[in-house]
Amino acid sequence: MAQTGQTQVPVLEKMEIADILDAAIRLYRHNFLVLLEIAAAVQVVILAGYLILIWAGLGPIMMTPSEEVPWASLLGMIPAILVLAFAGIILYPLSEGALAFAVSEMYLGRRISALDAYQRIAPLLWRLLVTMILVGLAVGLGSIFCLVPGILCYVWFCVSTPVVAVERRAGPDAMSRSHNLVSGHGWRVFGTLLLLYLIVSVASYAITLVPNLVVMLVLSESYPLLAQSLAQGISSVAQILVRPVLMIGFVLIYYDLRIRKEGFDLVMLAEAMESSSRGDAVAYEPGGFRPASLEPPPEPEKQAPLPPRPGEPEEGLPPPPA
Repeated sequence: MAQTGQTQVPVLEKMEIADILDAAIRLYRHNFLVLLEIAAAVQVVILAGYLILIWAGLGPIMMTPSEEVPWASLLGMIPAILVLAFAGIILYPLSEGALAFAVSEMYLGRRISALDAYQRIAPLLWRLLVTMILVGLAVGLGSIFCLVPGILCYVWFCVSTPVVAVERRAGPDAMSRSHNLVSGHGWRVFGTLLLLYLIVSVASYAITLVPNLVVMLVLSESYPLLAQSLAQGISSVAQILVRPVLMIGFVLIYYDLRIRKEGFDLVMLAEAMESSSRGDAVAYEPGGFRPASLEPPPEPEKQAPLPPRPGEPEEGLPPPPA
């Protein structure tokens, strides 16, 4: 990666489905800790609120033997449930936007920390919230009437969050922008999303299968409250680990569509040339996330010097005596 004070020029190229999946896994592996911090920051807060609600609200109810339903206690939990739901509605878009912005910076070869990502995306919170609500309504309504319209809406608007994070658009404008980018490449985007969700689902299942079986067999009958808490914790850990992979896929799809339809790679090259003409240091280094098939070949070794002509001294030796 380029050092501070340099402008790194990422090698941007069109990617097929296999290239996007390979690049997503490589980008996730090379930036694992930062992506983990971004995903965990909100997930841990929501998990803590959920556990407090279980132990403070449901705990006394489940531990008190009674044949009657404790309606008063259950109704008293409603304000806490609403607060937790509201916190999730606010914090989840913030986390998704921070992931999208961080992945975008990583893709373009720029270093970023989890704190920087949240600070940069915080002013866009309401844009993210409105956009995600509208996308959710479109996908939900499409799925209610028929499954196919819901799938179409999801494919059309799949890059709405990267559009908000990178271009600072919001609501219908961001959705229209996403639709325009996906238009003409719907089947390829659908295939990429399908494989991404398959990978994430298998990974999440593999992470949670054994721990959930142990919790169910050992604790579910004797300690149901503890079993429920541990199950929720295991699910949250899986979400923290797999969520960044999906957002990486969305961002890579977004930039791939821009390269195909808008020549984004040429724009980046022009900006780099302009920066170089101003005397800025430019480092032409491809990002480590690039697919192995697209890695540039190593530079050839320097050619060995030719032997000296007859009568000429070898390089580094004094001339022969006259």
